[in-house]
Amino acid sequence: MDSHKTLNYSPRSLAEFPVWSLSLLRGNLPPNFFDQVESYIRNWGVQYFFASLFNQKIGGHIIIELIERLEYLYETCFSKDLNRFSFHVSGNDSQLSHKLSSFFTEIFPYKEMKGSLHDLIGYSDLCLVLENPLSGASVGVFGEVEGNYGNKLRTESFWGRKSEFCVFGIGVVNGDQKLIYFDESNHKGIPRVHILFERSHFLISDFLEALNCLKHLFLYGPSLNHRSPDEELGFFLCEIKKMWSSPIDQVFRHLEMFIDGGDLVGFNDGAISIITDLRS
Repeated sequence: MDSHKTLNYSPRSLAEFPVWSLSLLRGNLPPNFFDQVESYIRNWGVQYFFASLFNQKIGGHIIIELIERLEYLYETCFSKDLNRFSFHVSGNDSQLSHKLSSFFTEIFPYKEMKGSLHDLIGYSDLCLVLENPLSGASVGVFGEVEGNYGNKLRTESFWGRKSEFCVFGIGVVNGDQKLIYFDESNHKGIPRVHILFERSHFLISDFLEALNCLKHLFLYGPSLNHRSPDEELGFFLCEIKKMWSSPIDQVFRHLEMFIDGGDLVGFNDGAISIITDLRS
């Protein structure tokens, strides 16, 4: 792939990043139910968070770097006609994956698949789709997410039961330098690229702070007087409190009104700067 080529993104709805349907459960569970499920939400929820993040401009340069590293490891180049990309949630635990196979016509790496496509979609976390919206050509690139223990991506035991077509990983790791960095592994002859976020990085710390706000909301209700670390999060917290008794789809539509269309995928109007070392 030409490293200077501009990639555009496909717009995705905020509704694909759920404030899980916990509001439907709060009347049937104990007051501290969030504590019991928080570790699962940190791991499972970050899957949706990354899909949302990488479908916005703020995450575009990271994915260009991911694509180029995959090209290098597999000694191949994606067609220059594949000038647009988008992220989709996969996995049997998400309804968003049910029609995922309709979004691509080929699968990377370009070789015969030993297992079934159904299993690949069902037992992976994310799918990066590179496409040409004019010709309809598209390629699916599958990967894994580890929101609690990102260092697992470096181990043989993690990848031992994964499909050889899961070629990238995104994980959250300990670290106080606020870094995002790349790592690579090769288990049983299958090269993979990993994107690792330190928990101190603002993207992860903000995600965890949002979970903390939700936990307190479910514990104390909309009368909660929560001191937010910044004005923006405080604003959205107030909007959620105002609509606490509204159906969740209405809450999503309301929150979408405050999204700047220029930040969403599909509205890129200039070249993306490629940062090869995210430590800088």
